[in-house]
Amino acid sequence: MSADEYGIDEGERIDEEVSRSDLVHERLRESPIKRWVLLDGNRYAIAGLFSLVVFVTCASIGFAGYIPVTDPGTATTLVAAIVGGTLPFITIVLAINQLVLSQELGWPGDLADRFEEMVAFRHEIESLTDTPVSPAAPADFLQLVVDSVVDRTERLEATADRMADPERAAVVRDFVEAVRTEGELVSESLEDSDFGTFATLSSVLGHFNGAHLYAARQIRTHYADELSSEDLETLDVLVELLGQLAIARQTFKTLYMQYELAHLSKVLLVVGFPTLLGGGIFMMTYSTIIETVGTPSVLVLIVSGVITFVFLPFTVLLVYTFRIASITSRTADFGPFVPRVDFEEKAGLEERRE
Repeated sequence: MSADEYGIDEGERIDEEVSRSDLVHERLRESPIKRWVLLDGNRYAIAGLFSLVVFVTCASIGFAGYIPVTDPGTATTLVAAIVGGTLPFITIVLAINQLVLSQELGWPGDLADRFEEMVAFRHEIESLTDTPVSPAAPADFLQLVVDSVVDRTERLEATADRMADPERAAVVRDFVEAVRTEGELVSESLEDSDFGTFATLSSVLGHFNGAHLYAARQIRTHYADELSSEDLETLDVLVELLGQLAIARQTFKTLYMQYELAHLSKVLLVVGFPTLLGGGIFMMTYSTIIETVGTPSVLVLIVSGVITFVFLPFTVLLVYTFRIASITSRTADFGPFVPRVDFEEKAGLEERRE
């Protein structure tokens, strides 16, 4: 990709990738099933599906004759191994609660500083968006910032119409269209979303990353000779808004992570105790169950059900960890740097040398 494609000289390279968010296009390209499993799906539903897979797998192996269900020693040994592996979950829960509490506890001075910083952040947003009082609800707050970003960007359409260079004008229009499209996607996702669910964070997950900020700064710097003072002011505010939007996204991600980890520890405790108790009862009574039932096919179903039940804490931890890890990986490019987009700056330098 050369700079000439956009009518930009060697000192004014704006790469094609900066006019859009790479993460947005990743979201559109990836499998909807994959995204549902990793991010958007209800964790209880996914845990149920995983449990069904475990049950079907165990039942298939049992019906194939590879599990001697009439031998009490084999089944109880397997269940005992899983139950023994469940005990360390107490340590996991304590570690999770300690992590959450470390973010919540603090001395008055620390809490006052944190409060003042949050108030200053809200005042900054109110100043940039010309809003007397910014919304308190996270979804409404994000909507305010996104609407302001889109509004400021759309003002550049008139700027593009005034530009003498049609290729430069095309770059600006592409940037405006990219921001407008992402704004529509975010607004649609934010409708009826409540904090405490994944909807609010998911709405801005992968949107408005550093590529937009980079593009706005490039336009502001390299097209300054064709921009009026009002256009320059619009771009300055737009750059600040995009930066504040990145901060807001990371802030709500932090709050959501605290909620998610606290909820995970509660679910693990609720699930872990019955599985320990049920596994212990099964190990003590399975010999009697064999004598009472007698039918191997029924015993296969019983053993498969018990294995699925005692495996449930691992399943819960798995599905929640999937989402937490996915959120972390997709918001790793916080700030003005965009590590996921190949800007081919090295190639641009080589062009200059030539």
